[in-house]
Amino acid sequence: MRFDLRRVIIVYAIELLVLTVLSIIGFYIGPLFVNESMITSLENELRGATGLGPNYIFLHNLVIDTLMAIPVVGPFFFVFTLATTGFVLGVFVSYALNSPIGLVLSLLVTMFFPHGIIELFAYAFSTSGSLLFTGGIINTIRRRGSVNRDGVIAFIIYYVISVILLYIAANVEYFEITALKGIISGMFS
Repeated sequence: MRFDLRRVIIVYAIELLVLTVLSIIGFYIGPLFVNESMITSLENELRGATGLGPNYIFLHNLVIDTLMAIPVVGPFFFVFTLATTGFVLGVFVSYALNSPIGLVLSLLVTMFFPHGIIELFAYAFSTSGSLLFTGGIINTIRRRGSVNRDGVIAFIIYYVISVILLYIAANVEYFEITALKGIISGMFS
């Protein structure tokens, strides 16, 4: 097992695809299943959470990242988290803006603002490490190899990189939120 940046980039591309597809589904179909009061409640919770600072954002994202890093189950949690995030984003934009252009802008902010790029790469690193280690476990069970010291070290490196990236992303996200607070509030008023 070795560190493979190509794998991280592939996982990152999958993240972008899943977020986009599920946001579109959430935008057009979500309001049939999710009522507006649930979205309003989520919006209020998010507004309150952003006032708690970058450490709160980091710790919240760290829980998600750690679950994604767990061998065997992490990749499933990765898909579930991205699907849920994309779907909820689509539903939220459907109620708040009711505009496909608003959905495109929301996706661009989520995926391509500095915090989004860094955060999604962090998740890609943790999931890549999980996939690598899961492959090692499967090979051990099939007696085609074994999880060795190098595999454990590679797994730890992937996870440590993801944690560092998440910490940076949380601080960047908090800066973006505070710098753009007036614009964001104006969009939803």
